Amino acid sequence: MLLKLHKLIKWVGLIVCVLVSLLAGGWVTGGAVWSVLSNAMGMDETVAVGSQAQADTPQAHSIQDMENLKRFMVRQLQRGEHNDDGIYLTDQYYWFITLDSGEVVALYYDPDMDTDFYDSTQDIWYSPVGTWRPWELTEQERAILAREAPELTTTAYYADMAGTGWTRMTRDSFVGQFWLLGSAVLMVCLAALWMLCLKLRAVLGESNQPKNDLELWLTGTYAIWGQYYTDFAMGRKYALTHPIHIGGCPRMLGAAKLMKKTLKGSWNITDYGGILETVEYMSKGPGLWNCSDQGGRAWELCRSMQLLGCAYLVGWCGRKELLRRSREVGLTMQRHFQSWEELCQGFLDGYSAWRLSDGSTAENLAEVQQRADIYWELRGRKNSPYRLPWNMDLAADRR
Repeated sequence: MLLKLHKLIKWVGLIVCVLVSLLAGGWVTGGAVWSVLSNAMGMDETVAVGSQAQADTPQAHSIQDMENLKRFMVRQLQRGEHNDDGIYLTDQYYWFITLDSGEVVALYYDPDMDTDFYDSTQDIWYSPVGTWRPWELTEQERAILAREAPELTTTAYYADMAGTGWTRMTRDSFVGQFWLLGSAVLMVCLAALWMLCLKLRAVLGESNQPKNDLELWLTGTYAIWGQYYTDFAMGRKYALTHPIHIGGCPRMLGAAKLMKKTLKGSWNITDYGGILETVEYMSKGPGLWNCSDQGGRAWELCRSMQLLGCAYLVGWCGRKELLRRSREVGLTMQRHFQSWEELCQGFLDGYSAWRLSDGSTAENLAEVQQRADIYWELRGRKNSPYRLPWNMDLAADRR
């Protein structure tokens, strides 16, 4: 059921990404790109350079008008359809027109765009929409103009009536033409974000804090080791101020990798089969049978429960599997021990015997004392597992 729900969530997420991209992609991405281009290239929201002039397009009568108007058109009496005065510069033809002010300027437009308008009844040619642009000329081109077109009032600027592929667009036309591109870009971004979320969810998984009293009871059987491991992995302050976790440390980025390294280095365990084999030996086999005292039994059983928690932390088993196997070990604990105090003291005795087996060095004695300090710290917590009834019914399903 959970697997089906997880797949459903993935498909719903992808469908939402597609719909959002199609509905908002062109507007969001196209609008954002338009803002950048319009600021950089002098593009206009509603009027494009090179488009056909309208009744409300202002007319420029002088250079001053061209300097003051962001967009304009010009008209001039012609001897024919077009004035033949002009010059080629770098494969581009510039017309020379005389404005109403008597000033002569260079004008560039693309006749193939078919956006100019000629009124044959008045012999008036109306230009496309244009803008006043700096004229970037080489020294050679300036010399040519000085020789061939001395009548030009200025060679610093020219009237651009053609624009480029970008400046011929308005915001609406840009967004309209780039709707699919904008949708595709946004779709890729949303899909990448969605996959990242799924990846993080897979890495982090669900929280490994105990969800109920049953899980807290089971986790409490190895909480002394768990808090020591949290101290090792997350730091002393974190261990003292955060709840205990199934498997020791919280399920965060890098936690599974660190735990796998610990299992391999300390236990020579590299997979779930190794976990089950070791737990079987310590909780049901010779590891438990050969114990002669409570310290040995607690040492075997608490570490069995610990290994099952570690298997869950690294993702080798699910929560349901963890609870099933942990309950079995917990029932064995309840048969051999009468209280939390007896179990924990037995674990501390078992750890001390193991740790001091190679000598009572200062370092080893400090490690033994550290485990005892952790036990007393856990006992003092408000949410301590040791406040739960020792003889809790472990078979009851507490959701």
